[in-house]
Amino acid sequence: DTRAEFISVPLFDGQRGIGRGHAPFVGRLGAGEVRITGERGGAAGALRRTFIDGGFVEVGHDEVTIITQRSIPAEKLDAAAARSDLEKLKVAPSRGDEAITARMRSEEAARALLRAAERKG
Repeated sequence: DTRAEFISVPLFDGQRGIGRGHAPFVGRLGAGEVRITGERGGAAGALRRTFIDGGFVEVGHDEVTIITQRSIPAEKLDAAAARSDLEKLKVAPSRGDEAITARMRSEEAARALLRAAERKG
């Protein structure tokens, strides 16, 4: 639970910003960075960044709920490990449509994780 002035979430089809008084909606999340700007520990305007990989966001009356299976705070991201994981995915063999689709999805998430990790530093 955090009070926020503004939240930016990675939807499956692009980034979306949510401010106070935003119209209600439900969206499917992609892989990327959630950025929360607002009050944190009494510091107005503080920024909190977290990498997520898929899930859903629900925006209601003055409330945003994010449901995801994978969430990593920005301070725990490791660019070298993310880069290594992406390189391993690029050379991993895939046979069949389902395996190729799964690998492409994994590569997309790995690239998003690497971008978030590089932004940290």
